[in-house]
Amino acid sequence: MKLYHYITKGNSALKEGILSFAQNPNADLRYYYKRSGKKTHKDIVEWFESCFKGRSRGIRVFSEPIKWTERSLSLKEFIDNSDMFSIDLDALYQDGLLEDVYVSPPIPINPNEKPKTSIGITNIDEVLIKLTNYTDISLDPIDWSVCDDELGRRFAFIRYYLIIIKDGVIPVKYIKLETPPTK
Repeated sequence: MKLYHYITKGNSALKEGILSFAQNPNADLRYYYKRSGKKTHKDIVEWFESCFKGRSRGIRVFSEPIKWTERSLSLKEFIDNSDMFSIDLDALYQDGLLEDVYVSPPIPINPNEKPKTSIGITNIDEVLIKLTNYTDISLDPIDWSVCDDELGRRFAFIRYYLIIIKDGVIPVKYIKLETPPTK
């Protein structure tokens, strides 16, 4: 199974592998200040781990390459400024590096609507539901048209996954630099 991850251009993934937050001391902390209320890398790692064991070693992945629309130009900017990597999840699992997989289901666009599930970890700023097996990852197409810059929260309305990696690094042999599809 192939999953996709994006890293800002100029990264060292083809030398060091894909680093989780816990393993990336150079991570941009600005995004996490508001989410965690913490100010240092160490404190944010501790906050992640207080959510659930392994959270700081999680890497966000998608079941297909991101697609943008005229209503989600921030996704175009995100893609243009990132390298897209595919990850061989079967090999990670076979080699014992894949500890857990969580799905973040799409949240309702209507703020008055209840989420479709109440099962999962909700003591953090995103709903994460632990899958029984990595083969439960859905490869159904994602409806990217629901992404709308005016609504904010760029990935909240689509399904994505968080893979928990032993030691927090996906080694180079499990990844491939891909060419993102054009619109």
